[in-house]
Amino acid sequence: MTVHPAADRPVPADAAAPSPPVLVFERRGQIYCCPTADVLEIVEEPTLDPPGYPTPLVAAVLLHNGGFIPVVDPANLFDAPPERRGDVVLLHGPAGTVGLLADSVLGFRQPTAFGSAPWIPPGRMCRAAAVIEGIGRAFVLAADGVADVPSASHVVASAAVAALGRAHGTGEGAGSAADDGPMHLIFTVDGRAYAAGYADVRRILYRQRLFRVPGASGRIRCAVEVIGAVVPVLDLAEPDPLPERADFVVLSSSVGPLALRVDAILRPLPLRRDATEPEWFPSPGIAGIGRQKDQAYSIITGEALLRDLVGADAGTGAVA
Repeated sequence: MTVHPAADRPVPADAAAPSPPVLVFERRGQIYCCPTADVLEIVEEPTLDPPGYPTPLVAAVLLHNGGFIPVVDPANLFDAPPERRGDVVLLHGPAGTVGLLADSVLGFRQPTAFGSAPWIPPGRMCRAAAVIEGIGRAFVLAADGVADVPSASHVVASAAVAALGRAHGTGEGAGSAADDGPMHLIFTVDGRAYAAGYADVRRILYRQRLFRVPGASGRIRCAVEVIGAVVPVLDLAEPDPLPERADFVVLSSSVGPLALRVDAILRPLPLRRDATEPEWFPSPGIAGIGRQKDQAYSIITGEALLRDLVGADAGTGAVA
């Protein structure tokens, strides 16, 4: 294990500089986040094995894509006993790859404040804390802390994510695309790739149960529960029969959150908005086109879904 003395910790960035976008997740009652540039993949409820040897901070071992990845329970960083359950966020840095256990992924956010956390002892992976609007303080787990624990020297992302990275310059060995535009969440519906800007994404829901709305007609036939609230479900593909459980991207709109059912959630990408595209699109829910090199993605917003699928008057909030 590599120990980083407090004196060797990086100097905080200029407060005037914008904070990097982060993936926010919850683990055993505490909020954590990772810079999206450091997130390699999210593995849903994998089988985890005990490490077999007592190693500080390593709670489990994940067999993934033919390699073994040490997995950390973030609660263990703050002296709580580790548990081997949950989803795994793969965090990648120059020192290698580690997994972080998560109970739920809360979505992508732009921190309102970001700074060093000198009160956290060295060797705990965490160097900084952030303030997330609507959530509060989150401990930051980033690439600069990966060397605090044993790590996998090289991990290849899953086939879909690896292909996406090779095509758009975000995978292993690819050049940086940080200046291409703001970060977007990439997802698929009925085999087609879409994108949503981080500012529009409120939450990501995995394997969430759908509830039918009695007497519903039109596009809104179901709803899902989001932190105690009932959120209407919109679907671009309209499968029949409806699945019992599904994944959703929850988007903001002028009448409240809207849950879009998706087939798969892929790795985030920086997209550059194409200003030459027309303002009207034949496919519903699309507000523009985003590009990553030669690849184009249809950008979906909650307001465009509201306009095209629900028939709402965004000015009055009345839903037809």
